[in-house]
Amino acid sequence: MVVKLNRKELIRQTAIQVMAEYGYHNSTTDKIAEEAGIAVGTIYNYFRNKEQILEYIFAVELEKRQKAFVEQQQSSKPVLEKLQALLELHFAEIANNIAVGQILVREQQLPGKSEVTSISDFLQGVPQWIEELLNTAIEQGEICTCDTRIIAAAMFGAVQGVAAKAVFEEDKNIQNQILQSAPKELIHLFTGGISLDR
Repeated sequence: MVVKLNRKELIRQTAIQVMAEYGYHNSTTDKIAEEAGIAVGTIYNYFRNKEQILEYIFAVELEKRQKAFVEQQQSSKPVLEKLQALLELHFAEIANNIAVGQILVREQQLPGKSEVTSISDFLQGVPQWIEELLNTAIEQGEICTCDTRIIAAAMFGAVQGVAAKAVFEEDKNIQNQILQSAPKELIHLFTGGISLDR
């Protein structure tokens, strides 16, 4: 059975493909409309401009990760297992749609933007969730005392770096290997630096 996308979702998914191929700055609402098979005026029923479409792409991805974070916070697993589960979800989402991963890595800065946006929410919110998990781990005696703000920022940077390595890898086998191995390897790296044996 073929599921018909609503117009807003069609625009989002088409914009992902267009922006991944041409980059944000070289993408236009005309091109998105053409690829989606709709009139350009239809886009303006949902979005003011391509900037707002990009914002929406980040908002959807942020919502997925926020939902997973809440679910993990409510579970009784050790904190480091929760962190690995979140990494597994993140890299699985990227593996499921490499174009989304390319956008999350490449399109992080809109020119002239300083106010809070969905993009800044993503870039600041995810490290804050990691920091919250680390603080809980310290309280529960799972990891040593450390500056969780710095460690969370370093972890997020490492995740972004690995994602960038994967999504721009031309060899699909290597790409899949990186995305599948990333959660375990990153947890191994992180815990080697923040374990109680340090």
